[in-house]
Amino acid sequence: MNKKLYAGISQIVLGILIAIAPQTFAHVCAVKETPMACHYTAQAALGIVGLFVSDQTRAGLDLANAVLGVLTIAVPTVLIGVCKGAMMRCHMVTLPTLIVLGVLLAVLAAIAAYLDLKPAKRA
Repeated sequence: MNKKLYAGISQIVLGILIAIAPQTFAHVCAVKETPMACHYTAQAALGIVGLFVSDQTRAGLDLANAVLGVLTIAVPTVLIGVCKGAMMRCHMVTLPTLIVLGVLLAVLAAIAAYLDLKPAKRA
């Protein structure tokens, strides 16, 4: 397999993890009368995966994914946040999960964009 395929597959896997983590293993607090900040963080973490397009289009999607990785970090840390209680599950599990997945997505997407924009070697 070539590097571009690995980079694309890694983004797909991370995108799926970011989308399902707050809904499953890194779930946020249960919604009662009024949803708390972590509920909206989980909703914002849902994403879309792009497949099988030209190198230029994929590079654009890679750059968008890098930005989404940064936003995945920003949503639970500075934009929306999670519950303030340090012992709440969303604070202990969802927050660090989204931060780690967001960093991985941003880094791998930036590498993928570089590979997609790099001219192909001629034999």
